[in-house]
Amino acid sequence: MAGNKLEIYRKDAKGGSQHPPVLFVHGAWHGAWCWQEYFFDHFAENGLNVVALDLRGHGNSPAVKSMRFNRIADYVEDVLSVVGTLEAKPVIIGHSMRGLVTQHVMKRSGNRLAAAGLLATVPWNGVWPATIKVALRHPLIFAEANLRWTLYPIVRAPERAQALFLEADVTRDAAEAFTAKLGDESYLGYLDMLGLGLAWRFDPGIPVMVVGAEKDFLFSPASQEATARGLGGACVIVKDAPHDLMLASQWREAADLFIGWIKDLD
Repeated sequence: MAGNKLEIYRKDAKGGSQHPPVLFVHGAWHGAWCWQEYFFDHFAENGLNVVALDLRGHGNSPAVKSMRFNRIADYVEDVLSVVGTLEAKPVIIGHSMRGLVTQHVMKRSGNRLAAAGLLATVPWNGVWPATIKVALRHPLIFAEANLRWTLYPIVRAPERAQALFLEADVTRDAAEAFTAKLGDESYLGYLDMLGLGLAWRFDPGIPVMVVGAEKDFLFSPASQEATARGLGGACVIVKDAPHDLMLASQWREAADLFIGWIKDLD
């Protein structure tokens, strides 16, 4: 998919930047809006040019085919198409499902990146533990998702979306506003995360940093640490944080971990 058909968002650091640009890649059900709430301004204020995209069929980017048939490889193509438009090798930061996309981008074209950050990423060995947790907690909803080949039912209700992504003490109104922004996600992409499209362990040849969340319902701190080891990278777990660290009360801590790491790459 050509990069100019994807919705791309940019914010430049005031006075320019001496560091690699940062490309944010949103997670499943999300869009670039999740980065714009806090991370965009904060990174720019700290001297970094930032870019984010809506992947195909997400946010304001058009669909190429039915959402259920998108594969991890399709999202990799989207990301690489944007990487090719940037003025310098970027640091790519991928969240959740797109942490796996980021792993594939590294594996396929690591020489086109300055470094890679993984935020609450799909672990190197896939999403079976997360799948089992969701299936046990919501068996009827899980069955509906599989029968209809759509992942949207899993996040359709605010209480489920909050449990998956947000802190336990967010207000009902905030949970509802958040849920209203979520969209459908690829069923075949989910199968890729189970095993069909994993990157497994490899030497990326570039610096890697994994930031995980202590109270992540989907991906445990141990899974984040194991993924970092498999990629030869560092790992930091943010205390008390949920899966969506970029929207949590700990967002600044997560952002500053990446900002300090990026500036130390020079």
